[in-house]
Amino acid sequence: MTYFLYLVAIAASAIISMYSVRKVMFIMRRRKIFDIPDNTRKIHGDQIPSLGGIGIYIGYIVVATFFMYLGTVPWYYVIASTTLLFFTGVYDDLMNMRPSKKLIAQLIASAMTIYFADIRISSFYGIFGIGDLPFWLSIALTTFCCTLFINAFNFMDGIDGLACGLAILYSGLFAVMFAAMSLPGIASIAFGLTGAALGLLFYNISPARIYMGDTGSMFLGFTIFILSVLFINVHPHDREKVTSLIFFDQGLIIIAISILFLPVYDAIRVFILRASRGISPLKADRTHLHYYLLDAGFTHTQSVLIILATNILIIALAFLMQAVNPIITLLAITLLASSVLFVIYRLRQRNFTKTEYQNV
Repeated sequence: MTYFLYLVAIAASAIISMYSVRKVMFIMRRRKIFDIPDNTRKIHGDQIPSLGGIGIYIGYIVVATFFMYLGTVPWYYVIASTTLLFFTGVYDDLMNMRPSKKLIAQLIASAMTIYFADIRISSFYGIFGIGDLPFWLSIALTTFCCTLFINAFNFMDGIDGLACGLAILYSGLFAVMFAAMSLPGIASIAFGLTGAALGLLFYNISPARIYMGDTGSMFLGFTIFILSVLFINVHPHDREKVTSLIFFDQGLIIIAISILFLPVYDAIRVFILRASRGISPLKADRTHLHYYLLDAGFTHTQSVLIILATNILIIALAFLMQAVNPIITLLAITLLASSVLFVIYRLRQRNFTKTEYQNV
């Protein structure tokens, strides 16, 4: 019966999302509301609408409303924060909101759920010699990390299908693990988020007919982060049901980090790179990993598959290294991501050299 609920959650959200996206595409084409390319980060053609995140939001909210009472998590706070971020994203996609105002909305939405729903990182389980965190530090740290991931995930929405693909991977993984731990409420909601992202992917895969926009990427990043915190805080009794996969408290944090690692790694790398050049960290450019892949000669679809494969390798490495010192595991994950980045960077440089030679 429980597995039937999961099937209903993912199927219903996918169907509702697809239907909603089709209606959004129709309305925006009739009203001639399109995403305007800027030849830097927005490199697509004309006449392609944005606001595809509306479909994800509707599909997710309908399913979450039905299933949020199956568990003990006060999900209405999460939905309230999700709604705030959704409308912030809609406004930004239509009116180009100032980054400072977006950041304020992200901080408010994050803090609201973290404080009132008490969904926070409360312990590092001894990693870096840190155990339980004081309440105020736990709130502040979780709010900071949540806001960071919202922006990191938002930055991944740069090429066709990437943000959708990552959302499906992340929410799907958490859904399966929560289901294995016999937590049907959270699992159903996570499956609902997976289905909603699948509904948009049908229209967002290259060549995209509609874009997700901040309308979808911000609330997706927020919800995925909340799922990761809930995963970290899973009760030992529930975790016993998957001890063959997760057999240390520290493993919860390491696995959660590995799932969310690539967008955060890329965002921090780009921030450092821009700062070293005296450029604002918020200024748009083509230094993100997915643009490197395009510059190296890969298509949108190939770039998405390479990034997803890299993320899966990082997660697999985290599972395999649970028994190793967590710091060594984190270093190994960072080394793996850096190695992939180095190879892509060299391919990019070679492609540039080849292009320059052909133009001579």
